[in-house]
Amino acid sequence: MPDTPTAPAPSAGDVLARLDRLLADRPHRIGHDFSEATRCITALRQQMILDLRRGDAPAGTEDRLARLNAVLSVVVGTHYPIGAPKWAHMQSARDAFAELARSMAE
Repeated sequence: MPDTPTAPAPSAGDVLARLDRLLADRPHRIGHDFSEATRCITALRQQMILDLRRGDAPAGTEDRLARLNAVLSVVVGTHYPIGAPKWAHMQSARDAFAELARSMAE
């Protein structure tokens, strides 16, 4: 994986907006909203890792990265669910990300 992201990482607010849009639409089938949410979170994750490698990450980034990984695992897990998307899990992941976004803004 290259050290430089191919595109600028979205802000935490952009990622939260994508998760909110996904939860608001609640598509009946797995669609592009899941992929877009995953791409947004992954791009933010890559930027955090790059900041850590360069040594200019804000204090607490390692903890935030662990929390982001937990959110990402839930979102990725909704891509190929057995049955239907697990909306309660997505809502929990969204709430966890909202808390993470608040800590990133501080």
